[in-house]
Amino acid sequence: MFTFLYFYITGFIEISIQFIFFNKQIHGSAKKYQTIAFIILSSLVSQLPLSTLIKLLLFTAILLIYSTWILKVNIKLAILYILLTVEIMQLCYGVFNSISMIASFFIYHLNPLLFSSVFMITGELLSLTLAVLCYQIINKYMNHKENTQNQYILMIMIPLLMIFIVSGYIHFTFYENIQSIKLTFSILTKTHIPMLIIQILGIVSIFSILYAYQKLTDSFLLHTKLSMLTQQTHFQRQYVKEAWAHYTNTKALRHDMKNHIMIIKGLLEKQDFLKAKAYIEELNIATATTVFHFPTNNPILDVLLENKIALANNKGIHIDSSINIPSPCIVNDMDFCIILSNALDNAINACDNINAEKKKYIHISSHKQQDFLLIEIENSFDGNTHFKEGIGLSNIKWIAQKYDGTIEITTTNTTFCLSVLLVISPH
Repeated sequence: MFTFLYFYITGFIEISIQFIFFNKQIHGSAKKYQTIAFIILSSLVSQLPLSTLIKLLLFTAILLIYSTWILKVNIKLAILYILLTVEIMQLCYGVFNSISMIASFFIYHLNPLLFSSVFMITGELLSLTLAVLCYQIINKYMNHKENTQNQYILMIMIPLLMIFIVSGYIHFTFYENIQSIKLTFSILTKTHIPMLIIQILGIVSIFSILYAYQKLTDSFLLHTKLSMLTQQTHFQRQYVKEAWAHYTNTKALRHDMKNHIMIIKGLLEKQDFLKAKAYIEELNIATATTVFHFPTNNPILDVLLENKIALANNKGIHIDSSINIPSPCIVNDMDFCIILSNALDNAINACDNINAEKKKYIHISSHKQQDFLLIEIENSFDGNTHFKEGIGLSNIKWIAQKYDGTIEITTTNTTFCLSVLLVISPH
């Protein structure tokens, strides 16, 4: 009875630790009762009269169901952290299994009964302590940045899978069915000491892989920043120049307005209505280039939006906009340009890819509420939910995070909507 309770309690603690790490690392947001239910289920499975390999596979399957069904996590990311969670615990137990076998060679004969009890308890406690320490280091220094490095997951999953297989082979081959702990010096040097070294190197390899993973993601973020800066320079040169040209044209038109009015007045006084009408039409054409279809309360964005409207119209895409930028606003013009230009380029490309007979449209809107500004770009869509996140969307996400905001993508069979939330409080 004591042995059953001991193994059930230690098994429950081991599984709980793994679930806690898994939730932290993957940023899980499950309700407490859901997590507890899955921990209890895993604990019950661990006590079934099955081989250790089968129980391990069942536990990984439970974790996979928990992550994809409850946490709604991408399956590749779920598999990565399941491997990481399980193999760290497996390696930590393997290390102290090897240490126990090595220690037994020197002191087992002194008091076999005491040795068995003490090493069973201390080995369990030290294994769990080492696993918790490894988990804490990973959580503190190698935390996952959501969605920024998913392209590298497969790259690190393969070596982690190899370590998982090797550690499992060691456990199931050398330590699962130990009949006797009486060792010869030859077995000690040829089996358990090498196994100890291999498993320690396995833990070191995991941290090395995760360190390389971290460097790759940092490089990815740096690339995103550099791309964003390049875009900022381009937008600054293009849209500021066009905004200034528009201002100059408007200023020149206003300067000549008195002359235009005098000419029209003179034609009307002579009752030359046809010439007056023709002159007014020419003047109307001239003023059309100085008026924006959808003013945003920001001259640079007005130019940007006008250019994108012209591009969309050439592709048969209808655009309407109700976006209005509050003034003053802590979000600088270049950041607004990055959001709108990338979002509109993606929307135009999406509309361009759908069938010609379907309605192609882009709707742009903004909503300000207290210290928050929500910008939404909705466009017609072909219903393909497996779109690839490119550098443009990454740049939008970076700008949103810069202003303590976030982005959200919602899709249906016919629509794609990008929502960008920004905190615009000066504090």
